[in-house]
Amino acid sequence: MKNTTRSFRLVCAKDQIQDVEALLQAEGFRFEPQPCYDLARTLTAEPMPLGRSIAAKFGYIYIQDKSSMLPPLALAPASGDRVLDFCASPGSKTGILSSLVGPSGLVLANEPSPDRLATLRVNMRHLGCYNVATCKYEGQSLPLQDDSWPHILLDAPCSGWGTVDKNPKAAQMWAGEKTAPLETLQRELLTKAAGLLAPGGRLLYSTCTTNVRENEDQVRFAMEHLGLVPEPLTEFPGFKFAPSLPGCLLVDGEGSLAQGFFLAALGKPGQQEKSLRAPKAELPGELVSREEFSARTGLDTGWLPEHCFLRVGGRIYLILEQAAKLPAELRWQGYAVGKSAGDSILADATLRMFVPPRPDEKSLVLEQVNTIRELLSGQSLSWSGPGKRLAFYFNGLPLGFLTIKGNRCLWSDR
Repeated sequence: MKNTTRSFRLVCAKDQIQDVEALLQAEGFRFEPQPCYDLARTLTAEPMPLGRSIAAKFGYIYIQDKSSMLPPLALAPASGDRVLDFCASPGSKTGILSSLVGPSGLVLANEPSPDRLATLRVNMRHLGCYNVATCKYEGQSLPLQDDSWPHILLDAPCSGWGTVDKNPKAAQMWAGEKTAPLETLQRELLTKAAGLLAPGGRLLYSTCTTNVRENEDQVRFAMEHLGLVPEPLTEFPGFKFAPSLPGCLLVDGEGSLAQGFFLAALGKPGQQEKSLRAPKAELPGELVSREEFSARTGLDTGWLPEHCFLRVGGRIYLILEQAAKLPAELRWQGYAVGKSAGDSILADATLRMFVPPRPDEKSLVLEQVNTIRELLSGQSLSWSGPGKRLAFYFNGLPLGFLTIKGNRCLWSDR
Protein backbone atom coordinates (compact mmCIF):
# COMPACT_ATOMS: atom_id res chain seq x y z
CA MET A 1 0.00 0.00 0.00
CA LYS A 2 1.39 3.40 -0.97
CA ASN A 3 0.77 6.89 0.31
CA THR A 4 -0.08 9.66 -2.12
CA THR A 5 -1.24 13.26 -2.26
CA ARG A 6 -3.18 12.78 -5.46
CA SER A 7 -6.57 14.43 -5.57
CA PHE A 8 -9.83 13.33 -7.09
CA ARG A 9 -13.48 14.28 -6.92
CA LEU A 10 -16.66 12.41 -6.30
CA VAL A 11 -19.14 12.41 -9.19
CA CYS A 12 -22.48 12.11 -7.46
CA ALA A 13 -25.37 13.92 -5.86
CA LYS A 14 -24.90 15.13 -2.31
CA ASP A 15 -27.18 12.43 -0.93
CA GLN A 16 -24.95 9.78 -2.57
CA ILE A 17 -21.65 10.94 -1.05
CA GLN A 18 -21.82 8.53 1.87
CA ASP A 19 -22.37 5.51 -0.38
CA VAL A 20 -19.60 6.48 -2.82
CA GLU A 21 -17.16 6.94 0.04
CA ALA A 22 -18.24 3.61 1.55
CA LEU A 23 -17.62 1.92 -1.80
CA LEU A 24 -14.09 3.33 -1.91
CA GLN A 25 -13.38 2.50 1.71
CA ALA A 26 -14.59 -1.07 1.24
CA GLU A 27 -11.74 -1.54 -1.25
CA GLY A 28 -9.18 -0.07 1.15
CA PHE A 29 -8.90 3.50 -0.18
CA ARG A 30 -8.44 6.25 2.36
CA PHE A 31 -8.83 9.95 1.68
CA GLU A 32 -9.43 13.35 3.22
CA PRO A 33 -11.86 16.08 2.21
CA GLN A 34 -10.56 19.21 0.50
CA PRO A 35 -11.95 22.53 1.76
CA CYS A 36 -12.11 24.06 -1.73
CA TYR A 37 -15.01 21.87 -2.92
CA ASP A 38 -17.40 19.59 -1.10
CA LEU A 39 -16.79 16.78 -3.61
CA ALA A 40 -12.97 17.08 -3.67
CA ARG A 41 -10.80 14.51 -1.89
CA THR A 42 -7.09 13.83 -1.43
CA LEU A 43 -5.88 10.23 -1.34
CA THR A 44 -4.00 9.12 1.76
CA ALA A 45 -3.91 5.38 1.00
CA GLU A 46 -4.15 3.67 -2.39
CA PRO A 47 -4.04 -0.14 -2.16
CA MET A 48 -4.33 -0.39 -5.95
CA PRO A 49 -4.55 2.18 -8.75
CA LEU A 50 -7.55 4.39 -8.04
CA GLY A 51 -8.57 4.18 -11.69
CA ARG A 52 -9.20 0.44 -11.23
CA SER A 53 -11.59 0.91 -8.33
CA ILE A 54 -15.23 -0.07 -8.57
CA ALA A 55 -16.19 3.56 -8.02
CA ALA A 56 -14.11 4.53 -11.07
CA LYS A 57 -15.58 1.67 -13.10
CA PHE A 58 -19.08 3.04 -12.59
CA GLY A 59 -18.16 6.70 -13.08
CA TYR A 60 -18.51 7.82 -9.46
CA ILE A 61 -15.03 9.39 -9.20
CA TYR A 62 -12.78 11.42 -11.48
CA ILE A 63 -9.03 11.74 -10.88
CA GLN A 64 -8.17 15.41 -11.15
CA ASP A 65 -5.63 17.85 -9.75
CA LYS A 66 -7.35 20.09 -7.24
CA SER A 67 -6.17 23.26 -9.03
CA SER A 68 -7.98 22.06 -12.14
CA MET A 69 -11.24 22.09 -10.17
CA LEU A 70 -11.03 25.82 -9.49
CA PRO A 71 -12.07 27.38 -12.86
CA PRO A 72 -15.63 25.98 -12.93
CA LEU A 73 -15.99 26.69 -9.21
CA ALA A 74 -14.85 30.28 -9.78
CA LEU A 75 -17.26 30.67 -12.70
CA ALA A 76 -19.94 29.48 -10.26
CA PRO A 77 -23.00 28.94 -12.45
CA ALA A 78 -26.21 28.24 -10.57
CA SER A 79 -28.61 25.34 -10.94
CA GLY A 80 -30.49 25.66 -14.22
CA ASP A 81 -27.92 27.95 -15.88
CA ARG A 82 -26.49 27.60 -19.40
CA VAL A 83 -22.70 27.48 -19.74
CA LEU A 84 -20.43 27.51 -22.79
CA ASP A 85 -17.18 25.59 -22.28
CA PHE A 86 -14.87 26.83 -25.04
CA CYS A 87 -12.01 24.30 -24.90
CA ALA A 88 -13.53 21.39 -23.05
CA SER A 89 -11.57 18.15 -23.54
CA PRO A 90 -10.88 15.92 -21.67
CA GLY A 91 -13.88 17.13 -19.68
CA SER A 92 -12.52 17.45 -16.14
CA LYS A 93 -13.90 20.98 -15.76
CA THR A 94 -16.92 20.24 -17.95
CA GLY A 95 -17.96 17.53 -15.52
CA ILE A 96 -17.95 19.98 -12.61
CA LEU A 97 -19.95 22.48 -14.64
CA SER A 98 -22.44 19.69 -15.37
CA SER A 99 -22.81 19.05 -11.64
CA LEU A 100 -23.18 22.75 -10.79
CA VAL A 101 -25.93 23.52 -13.33
CA GLY A 102 -27.76 20.29 -12.53
CA PRO A 103 -30.38 18.37 -14.52
CA SER A 104 -32.28 21.53 -15.50
CA GLY A 105 -29.15 23.28 -16.80
CA LEU A 106 -27.07 22.88 -19.95
CA VAL A 107 -23.36 22.82 -20.74
CA LEU A 108 -22.31 23.23 -24.37
CA ALA A 109 -18.82 21.72 -24.52
CA ASN A 110 -16.74 22.60 -27.55
CA GLU A 111 -13.53 20.86 -28.67
CA PRO A 112 -11.93 21.43 -32.10
CA SER A 113 -9.68 18.35 -32.15
CA PRO A 114 -11.48 15.18 -33.36
CA ASP A 115 -9.40 12.89 -31.14
CA ARG A 116 -9.86 15.07 -28.07
CA LEU A 117 -13.56 15.45 -28.83
CA ALA A 118 -13.89 11.67 -28.81
CA THR A 119 -12.19 11.58 -25.40
CA LEU A 120 -14.52 14.29 -24.12
CA ARG A 121 -17.60 12.37 -25.24
CA VAL A 122 -16.38 9.11 -23.71
CA ASN A 123 -15.71 10.83 -20.40
CA MET A 124 -19.05 12.66 -20.29
CA ARG A 125 -20.90 9.45 -21.07
CA HIS A 126 -18.99 7.47 -18.45
CA LEU A 127 -19.65 10.11 -15.79
CA GLY A 128 -23.36 10.32 -16.63
CA CYS A 129 -23.23 14.00 -17.68
CA TYR A 130 -26.39 13.84 -19.78
CA ASN A 131 -26.88 17.63 -19.54
CA VAL A 132 -23.74 18.19 -21.66
CA ALA A 133 -24.06 18.72 -25.42
CA THR A 134 -20.83 18.54 -27.43
CA CYS A 135 -19.67 20.21 -30.64
CA LYS A 136 -16.50 20.50 -32.76
CA TYR A 137 -15.46 23.99 -33.87
CA GLU A 138 -12.42 26.17 -33.79
CA GLY A 139 -13.32 28.39 -30.88
CA GLN A 140 -12.93 31.52 -33.00
CA SER A 141 -15.62 30.21 -35.39
CA LEU A 142 -18.33 29.01 -33.03
CA PRO A 143 -21.64 29.72 -34.85
CA LEU A 144 -23.42 31.21 -31.86
CA GLN A 145 -25.31 34.45 -31.40
CA ASP A 146 -23.45 37.40 -29.86
CA ASP A 147 -24.50 38.44 -26.36
CA SER A 148 -26.23 35.09 -25.81
CA TRP A 149 -24.28 33.13 -23.16
CA PRO A 150 -24.49 34.21 -19.51
CA HIS A 151 -21.61 31.97 -18.39
CA ILE A 152 -18.49 31.11 -20.39
CA LEU A 153 -15.46 29.08 -19.34
CA LEU A 154 -12.34 29.67 -21.42
CA ASP A 155 -9.67 27.33 -20.13
CA ALA A 156 -7.27 28.38 -22.84
CA PRO A 157 -4.55 26.33 -24.57
CA CYS A 158 -1.32 27.38 -22.88
CA SER A 159 2.33 26.58 -22.27
CA GLY A 160 1.55 24.46 -19.20
CA TRP A 161 4.34 25.87 -17.07
CA GLY A 162 2.23 25.12 -14.01
CA THR A 163 2.32 21.38 -14.74
CA VAL A 164 6.10 20.87 -14.79
CA ASP A 165 5.83 18.25 -12.04
CA LYS A 166 3.95 16.03 -14.51
CA ASN A 167 5.38 17.51 -17.72
CA PRO A 168 9.02 18.40 -16.94
CA LYS A 169 9.72 19.52 -20.52
CA ALA A 170 6.86 22.04 -20.66
CA ALA A 171 8.91 25.06 -19.60
CA GLN A 172 11.70 24.20 -22.04
CA MET A 173 9.33 23.44 -24.89
CA TRP A 174 7.60 26.82 -24.50
CA ALA A 175 10.57 28.94 -23.42
CA GLY A 176 11.04 32.57 -24.41
CA GLU A 177 9.24 33.69 -27.57
CA LYS A 178 7.96 30.20 -28.31
CA THR A 179 4.70 31.08 -26.56
CA ALA A 180 3.91 33.84 -29.11
CA PRO A 181 1.53 31.66 -31.21
CA LEU A 182 -0.28 30.59 -28.03
CA GLU A 183 -0.65 34.20 -26.95
CA THR A 184 -2.17 35.09 -30.33
CA LEU A 185 -4.61 32.18 -30.09
CA GLN A 186 -5.58 33.12 -26.54
CA ARG A 187 -6.43 36.66 -27.64
CA GLU A 188 -8.48 35.38 -30.56
CA LEU A 189 -10.43 33.10 -28.25
CA LEU A 190 -10.89 35.88 -25.70
CA THR A 191 -12.19 38.18 -28.42
CA LYS A 192 -14.74 35.61 -29.60
CA ALA A 193 -15.77 34.76 -26.05
CA ALA A 194 -16.25 38.43 -25.22
CA GLY A 195 -18.59 38.76 -28.19
CA LEU A 196 -20.66 35.73 -27.16
CA LEU A 197 -20.86 36.77 -23.52
CA ALA A 198 -24.22 38.22 -22.56
CA PRO A 199 -24.32 41.68 -20.95
CA GLY A 200 -24.19 41.12 -17.22
CA GLY A 201 -22.60 37.71 -17.84
CA ARG A 202 -19.40 36.20 -16.49
CA LEU A 203 -16.37 34.89 -18.38
CA LEU A 204 -13.80 32.83 -16.50
CA TYR A 205 -10.39 32.83 -18.19
CA SER A 206 -7.91 30.25 -16.91
CA THR A 207 -4.60 28.62 -17.80
CA CYS A 208 -2.30 26.06 -16.21
CA THR A 209 0.74 28.28 -16.74
CA THR A 210 2.56 30.89 -14.67
CA ASN A 211 3.62 32.91 -17.72
CA VAL A 212 2.65 36.58 -17.29
CA ARG A 213 2.20 37.07 -21.06
CA GLU A 214 -0.43 34.31 -21.13
CA ASN A 215 -2.09 35.41 -17.90
CA GLU A 216 -2.02 38.96 -16.60
CA ASP A 217 -1.21 40.47 -20.02
CA GLN A 218 -4.24 38.74 -21.52
CA VAL A 219 -6.48 40.13 -18.79
CA ARG A 220 -5.17 43.61 -19.54
CA PHE A 221 -5.94 43.00 -23.22
CA ALA A 222 -9.51 41.98 -22.37
CA MET A 223 -9.97 45.12 -20.27
CA GLU A 224 -8.40 47.59 -22.68
CA HIS A 225 -9.62 46.22 -26.02
CA LEU A 226 -12.68 44.05 -25.37
CA GLY A 227 -14.58 46.18 -22.86
CA LEU A 228 -14.58 43.51 -20.18
CA VAL A 229 -14.41 44.37 -16.50
CA PRO A 230 -12.53 42.31 -13.89
CA GLU A 231 -14.65 40.72 -11.18
CA PRO A 232 -12.72 40.01 -7.97
CA LEU A 233 -12.26 36.35 -7.03
CA THR A 234 -12.20 35.14 -3.46
CA GLU A 235 -9.27 32.92 -2.54
CA PHE A 236 -10.13 29.26 -2.18
CA PRO A 237 -9.39 27.57 1.16
CA GLY A 238 -6.62 24.99 1.08
CA PHE A 239 -4.53 26.92 -1.48
CA LYS A 240 -1.69 29.39 -1.38
CA PHE A 241 -1.59 32.11 -4.01
CA ALA A 242 1.23 34.08 -5.59
CA PRO A 243 1.06 37.83 -6.34
CA SER A 244 -0.95 38.73 -9.45
CA LEU A 245 -3.31 41.41 -10.72
CA PRO A 246 -5.92 42.59 -8.20
CA GLY A 247 -8.86 40.20 -8.27
CA CYS A 248 -7.02 37.47 -10.19
CA LEU A 249 -5.79 34.24 -8.63
CA LEU A 250 -2.41 32.63 -9.34
CA VAL A 251 -2.06 29.31 -7.55
CA ASP A 252 1.28 28.77 -5.86
CA GLY A 253 1.73 25.17 -7.02
CA GLU A 254 4.48 24.19 -4.61
CA GLY A 255 2.84 25.86 -1.62
CA SER A 256 -0.53 24.34 -2.47
CA LEU A 257 0.76 20.83 -3.30
CA ALA A 258 -1.01 21.23 -6.63
CA GLN A 259 -0.49 22.45 -10.18
CA GLY A 260 0.17 26.12 -10.84
CA PHE A 261 -3.00 27.72 -12.20
CA PHE A 262 -4.22 31.18 -13.17
CA LEU A 263 -7.82 32.38 -12.94
CA ALA A 264 -9.50 35.65 -13.87
CA ALA A 265 -13.21 36.46 -13.86
CA LEU A 266 -14.35 39.06 -16.39
CA GLY A 267 -17.77 40.65 -16.66
CA LYS A 268 -19.55 42.39 -19.53
CA PRO A 269 -21.26 45.65 -18.58
CA GLY A 270 -25.01 45.88 -19.09
CA GLN A 271 -28.06 43.78 -18.38
CA GLN A 272 -28.96 40.58 -20.17
CA GLU A 273 -32.12 40.53 -22.24
CA LYS A 274 -34.29 37.44 -21.79
CA SER A 275 -35.22 37.16 -25.47
CA LEU A 276 -31.79 36.32 -26.86
CA ARG A 277 -32.22 32.56 -27.27
CA ALA A 278 -32.31 31.39 -30.85
CA PRO A 279 -35.45 29.72 -32.22
CA LYS A 280 -35.71 25.97 -31.68
CA ALA A 281 -33.89 24.08 -34.43
CA GLU A 282 -35.08 21.06 -36.36
CA LEU A 283 -33.07 18.08 -35.12
CA PRO A 284 -31.27 16.03 -37.81
CA GLY A 285 -32.74 12.60 -37.23
CA GLU A 286 -35.86 10.67 -36.24
CA LEU A 287 -37.43 11.72 -32.98
CA VAL A 288 -38.30 8.96 -30.53
CA SER A 289 -40.68 9.85 -27.71
CA ARG A 290 -40.07 8.91 -24.09
CA GLU A 291 -43.06 6.57 -24.29
CA GLU A 292 -41.76 4.78 -27.38
CA PHE A 293 -38.28 4.47 -25.89
CA SER A 294 -39.74 3.01 -22.70
CA ALA A 295 -41.96 0.59 -24.60
CA ARG A 296 -39.06 -0.74 -26.68
CA THR A 297 -36.45 -0.93 -23.92
CA GLY A 298 -38.44 -1.50 -20.75
CA LEU A 299 -36.67 1.48 -19.20
CA ASP A 300 -38.57 4.23 -17.40
CA THR A 301 -36.95 7.67 -17.79
CA GLY A 302 -39.67 9.57 -15.97
CA TRP A 303 -37.32 10.94 -13.28
CA LEU A 304 -35.13 12.70 -15.87
CA PRO A 305 -35.79 16.31 -16.94
CA GLU A 306 -38.08 16.91 -19.93
CA HIS A 307 -36.51 15.08 -22.87
CA CYS A 308 -36.91 13.01 -26.00
CA PHE A 309 -34.61 10.69 -27.96
CA LEU A 310 -33.10 11.05 -31.41
CA ARG A 311 -32.26 8.23 -33.78
CA VAL A 312 -29.28 9.08 -36.03
CA GLY A 313 -27.31 6.57 -38.09
CA GLY A 314 -28.06 3.56 -35.92
CA ARG A 315 -27.41 5.42 -32.67
CA ILE A 316 -29.86 6.70 -30.07
CA TYR A 317 -29.22 10.00 -28.25
CA LEU A 318 -30.90 11.56 -25.25
CA ILE A 319 -31.94 15.14 -26.05
CA LEU A 320 -32.88 17.39 -23.15
CA GLU A 321 -35.45 20.10 -23.79
CA GLN A 322 -32.92 22.87 -23.11
CA ALA A 323 -30.43 21.37 -25.61
CA ALA A 324 -33.10 21.18 -28.32
CA LYS A 325 -33.21 25.01 -28.20
CA LEU A 326 -29.63 25.38 -29.42
CA PRO A 327 -29.41 27.42 -32.66
CA ALA A 328 -30.09 25.74 -35.99
CA GLU A 329 -26.69 26.58 -37.46
CA LEU A 330 -24.85 24.75 -34.69
CA ARG A 331 -23.96 21.09 -35.25
CA TRP A 332 -23.89 19.31 -31.92
CA GLN A 333 -24.36 15.90 -30.37
CA GLY A 334 -26.50 14.82 -27.44
CA TYR A 335 -25.87 12.07 -24.91
CA ALA A 336 -25.43 8.64 -26.57
CA VAL A 337 -27.56 6.00 -24.85
CA GLY A 338 -27.56 2.99 -27.18
CA LYS A 339 -28.02 1.54 -30.64
CA SER A 340 -30.93 1.10 -33.00
CA ALA A 341 -31.62 -1.43 -35.73
CA GLY A 342 -34.97 -1.50 -37.50
CA ASP A 343 -37.67 -1.05 -34.90
CA SER A 344 -35.50 -2.27 -32.03
CA ILE A 345 -33.63 -0.10 -29.55
CA LEU A 346 -30.79 -1.56 -27.50
CA ALA A 347 -30.01 0.70 -24.56
CA ASP A 348 -26.58 0.48 -22.95
CA ALA A 349 -26.81 -1.52 -19.72
CA THR A 350 -23.84 0.39 -18.26
CA LEU A 351 -25.76 3.70 -18.10
CA ARG A 352 -26.62 4.11 -14.44
CA MET A 353 -28.67 7.22 -15.31
CA PHE A 354 -31.47 4.82 -16.36
CA VAL A 355 -31.40 2.98 -13.06
CA PRO A 356 -34.17 4.18 -10.69
CA PRO A 357 -32.71 6.55 -8.08
CA ARG A 358 -33.87 4.25 -5.28
CA PRO A 359 -34.01 0.43 -5.24
CA ASP A 360 -37.34 -1.35 -4.91
CA GLU A 361 -38.44 -4.94 -4.39
CA LYS A 362 -37.54 -5.76 -8.00
CA SER A 363 -33.93 -4.57 -7.58
CA LEU A 364 -30.76 -6.30 -6.43
CA VAL A 365 -28.98 -4.53 -3.59
CA LEU A 366 -25.39 -5.65 -2.95
CA GLU A 367 -23.50 -4.84 0.21
CA GLN A 368 -20.19 -6.62 -0.46
CA VAL A 369 -17.65 -5.32 -2.98
CA ASN A 370 -16.42 -8.88 -3.53
CA THR A 371 -19.78 -9.75 -5.07
CA ILE A 372 -19.53 -6.78 -7.41
CA ARG A 373 -16.00 -7.82 -8.36
CA GLU A 374 -17.22 -11.32 -9.13
CA LEU A 375 -19.93 -9.93 -11.42
CA LEU A 376 -17.41 -7.71 -13.21
CA SER A 377 -15.14 -10.72 -13.74
CA GLY A 378 -17.91 -12.61 -15.55
CA GLN A 379 -19.44 -14.68 -12.75
CA SER A 380 -23.22 -14.83 -12.37
CA LEU A 381 -25.65 -14.82 -9.47
CA SER A 382 -28.83 -16.79 -8.94
CA TRP A 383 -32.02 -14.82 -9.58
CA SER A 384 -35.63 -15.95 -9.86
CA GLY A 385 -37.36 -12.70 -10.78
CA PRO A 386 -39.11 -11.90 -14.08
CA GLY A 387 -37.88 -9.73 -16.95
CA LYS A 388 -34.68 -9.38 -18.94
CA ARG A 389 -32.96 -6.64 -16.95
CA LEU A 390 -32.24 -6.25 -13.28
CA ALA A 391 -31.28 -2.92 -11.72
CA PHE A 392 -28.53 -3.37 -9.16
CA TYR A 393 -27.07 -1.18 -6.45
CA PHE A 394 -24.31 -0.93 -3.89
CA ASN A 395 -26.35 -0.07 -0.80
CA GLY A 396 -28.46 2.76 -2.24
CA LEU A 397 -26.05 3.65 -5.05
CA PRO A 398 -27.26 2.86 -8.61
CA LEU A 399 -24.66 0.89 -10.60
CA GLY A 400 -26.35 -0.39 -13.74
CA PHE A 401 -28.36 -3.28 -15.11
CA LEU A 402 -27.67 -6.99 -14.99
CA THR A 403 -28.88 -9.31 -17.73
CA ILE A 404 -31.24 -12.07 -16.61
CA LYS A 405 -30.75 -15.45 -18.27
CA GLY A 406 -32.93 -18.21 -16.91
CA ASN A 407 -32.42 -18.33 -13.17
CA ARG A 408 -29.12 -16.42 -13.29
CA CYS A 409 -28.13 -12.78 -13.69
CA LEU A 410 -24.84 -11.43 -14.99
CA TRP A 411 -23.06 -8.22 -15.92
CA SER A 412 -22.38 -7.35 -19.54
CA ASP A 413 -20.85 -4.11 -20.77
CA ARG A 414 -20.76 -5.07 -24.44
